Amino acid sequence: MEETRWAERGIGGSGQFRFFEWVLRHLGLVRAYHLSYFGTLWYVLFYPSIRKRCRPYLGRRFPQRRGSVGRMLDTYRLVRAFGITLVDMAATGVLGPEALTVDSPDRLRLRELAAGDKGFILLHCHVGCWQVGMSTLGNLGKRVSVVLIPEPRTLAMFAGRDASVIDPRTGLAGVMQMTDALLRGEIVAMMGDRTFGDEHNCVPIRFLGGTVQLPITPYRLASASGVPVVLVTVPKITRRGYELRLNQVIEVPPGLGRVAENYAPYAQKFADGLEEFVRKYPWQFYNFYDLWLSPGNAQGACSPGPDRPQ
Repeated sequence: MEETRWAERGIGGSGQFRFFEWVLRHLGLVRAYHLSYFGTLWYVLFYPSIRKRCRPYLGRRFPQRRGSVGRMLDTYRLVRAFGITLVDMAATGVLGPEALTVDSPDRLRLRELAAGDKGFILLHCHVGCWQVGMSTLGNLGKRVSVVLIPEPRTLAMFAGRDASVIDPRTGLAGVMQMTDALLRGEIVAMMGDRTFGDEHNCVPIRFLGGTVQLPITPYRLASASGVPVVLVTVPKITRRGYELRLNQVIEVPPGLGRVAENYAPYAQKFADGLEEFVRKYPWQFYNFYDLWLSPGNAQGACSPGPDRPQ
């Protein structure tokens, strides 16, 4: 059986990123947005692979859309939103953090969590623009360790902040770094919808009417360290504005051990929060691969990262 991989090239190459960095520097953010609309149209019309990669999510989120024109418009809206997100990521590096605003209606709750002696796992995913939201975590007064594959554009967002990067490709060494940070009372930020490893680190979970494979690592770490899992999302709410939102706090009992199924109820809570998000913000879901895997093909959801994993 052919392996279903999410380890695919990102939408847009390095040349396009350099072009938009030039536009931001010389023409500004609004003009970059306008040009991204034309770029989106080009990709959607002339790259069948882009339409194919959008199809699994759009088919689940909008099952009533059966006409080709409606599906094409949906694909355009999704890819356009993703393109704007990429422009915003570039803008924070080229124009500085003041190019965008990041508010948080849950600021007080996040500060209460950070004020305690214990650390916590801050769980995010590929919706909205988590990179912009993560760049504000220094305001919580705790050191932050971000689990991601080092990539220059993302690393630039944490420059000058009390934050470090843990590379998940280091295996057990990375897990030890995460555990040590949590035991020191720090924040460990990691993805709830991507796994590095094999199917033993995933559990089947219900999402948008089907079954997906989600990682158990955040909940296993929480159980072993005695810390909560804090699910956050960062939707774009205005043209230049995002919100860092605390969706829920997931308490994982200690001592659940190594059996993956023990962690399924907590991964399901994450999936329920994710589904609530996409019901409200359907065009801000940026997993461009098929999460809904057939039985016996779970490995695809757990394959090592895409070219642009962050």
